[in-house]
Amino acid sequence: MLDDDMSGLEALSDSELLARWRAGDRAAGATLVERHLESIVRFFMSKVGSDSDDLVQATFLGLLDGALDRLRAEGGFRSFLFGIARNKLLEHLRNTIRDRERFDPQHATLAGLDPSASAAIDAHGQNKLLLAALRRLPLDTQLMLELHYWENMRVREIAVALDMPPSTIKTRMRRGRARLDEEMRALARSREALETTLRGLDGWAQELRRELDGEG
Repeated sequence: MLDDDMSGLEALSDSELLARWRAGDRAAGATLVERHLESIVRFFMSKVGSDSDDLVQATFLGLLDGALDRLRAEGGFRSFLFGIARNKLLEHLRNTIRDRERFDPQHATLAGLDPSASAAIDAHGQNKLLLAALRRLPLDTQLMLELHYWENMRVREIAVALDMPPSTIKTRMRRGRARLDEEMRALARSREALETTLRGLDGWAQELRRELDGEG
């Protein structure tokens, strides 16, 4: 009977599971969390490393506090979820830096906020190069590229998650990809490593995703 109940829950949409969870159905909440846990863990691991556990938990609990009107009006549960994750990340970063009033995710970079953190996040070879380059981009630009490459999100979905117009997302993603190439050129220790990474950026992004997921 329990297996049948879980199977029935797995057939529900994200929005339906969330509605049930908010009504007190813990099994629905567990199903929803399990469905998206890997993506949210990956989101934080590439930015705060071992500090990610509390932020992951806070993101899912944020689903219980957020207004569902925004989810229904704009559509896209993942956009809603990653929007919460972004807010939790920004709150965490503001609490860990001195000049929190001047913190701006459209300009601040993770490398600038904590230059030593990249070395502490587990990645290897060309993946290390790509991760280090991503962390040298403005934070919101880093988020755009990661949501696109790792989560296969469309421009409209990313726009909702970051609360920006789709046209802005398109422009900044185009500039961000060019900036990412520049940063990898600046960081590469050898021409071979650089050319390999630039040639297969889509593939390396997926490999880095798997490595952060613990599959590499």
